Amino acid sequence: MEEISDITLRWFDESALMEKEPRELTKTLLASLGITSDVAVDVLEVLLKSSAQDRARRTAEIREEVVKLRKERGVKKERGVTLRNIQVWVKYFKEIKLIDRVGERVHFTGNKKPSQAFREYTRPIIEESASFIEKLFEKTEQAYGIQS
Repeated sequence: MEEISDITLRWFDESALMEKEPRELTKTLLASLGITSDVAVDVLEVLLKSSAQDRARRTAEIREEVVKLRKERGVKKERGVTLRNIQVWVKYFKEIKLIDRVGERVHFTGNKKPSQAFREYTRPIIEESASFIEKLFEKTEQAYGIQS
């Protein structure tokens, strides 16, 4: 089985859903997938805002919007906001099938709402991985002679 992507799941209790600040929700959303990078949060935030405007963006435009968001929040440093780093995160989101590319522009897969793109394209990757882990547990049990 070829590795499709690297997703590390992290669970939060229901109180995380009480957060009202959009950026904090985005941070928690990505942290639930094991992603804690501020740049990744910035990129997803730009993609979410673009989706609300029904816009697809080029990678360079995403970078420009990230810089703009950081200035609006009073973040003076552009640490990590290189075009290459933006490309890395766009590629990751594409690998987990959350977004796709149409020409030079990216949007949520199938031009769907982010939750739908996750449900239809990313979640099956997680389920396939969980199924493989179950098979691996069974094979490991056999290897150690574990009986039921």
